[in-house]
Amino acid sequence: MDAAGLRIVQVIPSLWHGGLERMATTLTIALEADPAVERVVVCTSGGDPYLEELHEHGIDVITIPRPFPRPGPLVRAARSLAQVIREEQPHVVHAHNPGAAAAAALGRTLARAGHVAIVSSFHGVLPRRIGRAVRALSFSDLIVGVSPTTTRALVKAGLPAEKTATIFNAVQPQAVRGEAEVRAEFHADGVPLIITVGRYVGEKNQALLLDALALLGRPLRGLVVGYGPREGELRSHAAGLGLAEMVSVTGRRDDTADLIAAADVFALSSSSEALPLVLIEAMSLGTPVVATSVGGIADVVTDGETGLLVPPGDVAALSGAIGRVLGDRALADRLAAGGHRFATEHCSIPAMVAAYRDVYTDAIARRAGARPPT
Repeated sequence: MDAAGLRIVQVIPSLWHGGLERMATTLTIALEADPAVERVVVCTSGGDPYLEELHEHGIDVITIPRPFPRPGPLVRAARSLAQVIREEQPHVVHAHNPGAAAAAALGRTLARAGHVAIVSSFHGVLPRRIGRAVRALSFSDLIVGVSPTTTRALVKAGLPAEKTATIFNAVQPQAVRGEAEVRAEFHADGVPLIITVGRYVGEKNQALLLDALALLGRPLRGLVVGYGPREGELRSHAAGLGLAEMVSVTGRRDDTADLIAAADVFALSSSSEALPLVLIEAMSLGTPVVATSVGGIADVVTDGETGLLVPPGDVAALSGAIGRVLGDRALADRLAAGGHRFATEHCSIPAMVAAYRDVYTDAIARRAGARPPT
């Protein structure tokens, strides 16, 4: 079929803060406004802040059990999805990450709706879980990696290359508050402001960034924005390094675009990533980025052009790269301009929507071709 009149079910495991959730919400809202789309609904376990945002745009949200990658939760989610598939009669179900993909495939079987195509976006898992992820994704008609490196990892783990596509996530962050107001809030007048944003979990490795800031040995303000189980541990680590007065572990914030736009450097110290959406947001906002070279980060950060790359786990390299940006205005400006240019050219919402629309129609055609004529 062509793209006209598409009916789409989006399966988003939750709507709490996170890059996957932000991207899936952005895509859903854009699809709702697309003339080629007849209807798009969201199946999710819920959560703030994106549930409210979807409702504000008039998008129907159907609550289902969260499809955790374990038999019981997957079966419960699949039963709910089967009912949605029967009622909505979609052309395509778009699942986000392996658990949702497995639940969607089982739901399609339970609904006896073999004509429905399944597209799955792979936002990344820890490297040790890639084999299990591929098994869950393999029942989808097409699987989209969020960066070339992410897609290659799926193929290397056994997914047929002809079942894959690559689409960069889109961003459209908007800073509302001025730089002076943000800096005043955090007492950053006259000193460099370094920020990172991400969940407080082991693979984000914000402790490495704290170590790097301590090595700089200069007055500064640091913001470690996010949420998660290691919040208290990070505060204790900052205090142990003598950074309690210079670094704020802020917890969750709803104004991250304002904070990133006001910063001198956005730093990402992760030990494992697919392609973090917040990194592209920082580039879009014109903030120079320094990041560890893991996962798909090198697909968007070209060292010396759109940011600086350092080896994962190397505190001296991370500290040195941050220091280079802070000490060289021409370098900072060049990286900011290069990052902004890349984000504008490759990570726009219209480009993402057009690419997914093509993937949907391709998956539908594949599904139709895979079924014998009746």
